[in-house]
Amino acid sequence: MKKPLRHFFAVFLVLAAGCASVGNNFDESRISEIKKGHTTEADLLKMFGEPENRAMNSDGGLILTWTYAEASVRGESFIPYAGAFMGGARSKNKSLSAVLTNSVVASFTYSGGGTETRNMTQSTPSN
Repeated sequence: MKKPLRHFFAVFLVLAAGCASVGNNFDESRISEIKKGHTTEADLLKMFGEPENRAMNSDGGLILTWTYAEASVRGESFIPYAGAFMGGARSKNKSLSAVLTNSVVASFTYSGGGTETRNMTQSTPSN
């Protein structure tokens, strides 16, 4: 393969590897620092940045929510013919909600997860 064509193919693979994200990628390792009855709204903002959502519950508590999601497609997925066998995708998501009463954390919930898929083929024996 000639050098310019090789370079073009490499650039194509980098650009074709689709990736998208939504929200603020907060540091979930700091969740263990949240202490009910002690952590304040100001503490949460220092730890996780501005929340994506602010709401009020029926008890008058303030609910702060941080969310993040990302998805990417492996570059091999875009190779003609071979992509169906070599490609795949990856996704990741996480969410943190904290309920504050009098500007102090009364409760909080964290969830996170993700998936990874790979396109693979398997030969089946013929009878």
